[in-house]
Amino acid sequence: MGRPRIGVTSWHHPDGEERWEYVRDNYTRSVYRAGGLPIILPMPSTDADVLDEYLGGVDGLLFTGGEDVHPGHYGEGVRDGCGEIDQDRDAFELGLARRALDRGIPTFGICRGIQLMNVACGGTLFQDLSERPGTRPEHRTKREERAQLRHGVRILPDTRLREIVGADEVKVTSTHHQLINRLGEGLRVSALGDDGTIEAVEKPDHPFFLAVQWHPERMADHHPDQLALFQSFVRSASQRR
Repeated sequence: MGRPRIGVTSWHHPDGEERWEYVRDNYTRSVYRAGGLPIILPMPSTDADVLDEYLGGVDGLLFTGGEDVHPGHYGEGVRDGCGEIDQDRDAFELGLARRALDRGIPTFGICRGIQLMNVACGGTLFQDLSERPGTRPEHRTKREERAQLRHGVRILPDTRLREIVGADEVKVTSTHHQLINRLGEGLRVSALGDDGTIEAVEKPDHPFFLAVQWHPERMADHHPDQLALFQSFVRSASQRR
């Protein structure tokens, strides 16, 4: 039957009058190593028919990292701590996420991905780490330190994440300045940071709707517990074939 097809969301990068669509290869490499066939999804339109055609051509969705989700999607204005926003990407990915929820399509989110999926479920975000008292700066790792394990994460018992990772605590690398505030409807917290930040969520009544705030794609080559996240996701996608 071949490898399950995994749609991987992309970035827009402005270059004068043109824009590039791109994604870091550690996302696609991790999907491939886990047994999936990565397919990068460009953003030509947010039209419902286009979104439906995309979902008809993939077995699972991977929401990658990137810009901040526009606060208007969770009923807030843009505050000073908010960073770069791509409203075309927001509309495209929120449309995909909500359809994936309704249709039971396996979905995995990383960094921005967890924020996007939480908003798709009606949740809200802290627009900057400074808005949450006690949040540690290790979440916002410097570029030259992104390969280092920067902080601990406690995996909660009786969760799908604990079953996948096989440990009650892991060390991770993170690169973010926004994080979950109010949890989206139907989601369950499955991991917490050393400082109590929400580090992972999952939807128990969905075939696979799981997201993490850290960057397992940067760790998967050397840490089997992080590759296991991609493997579990790809296995779930293969069951739709």
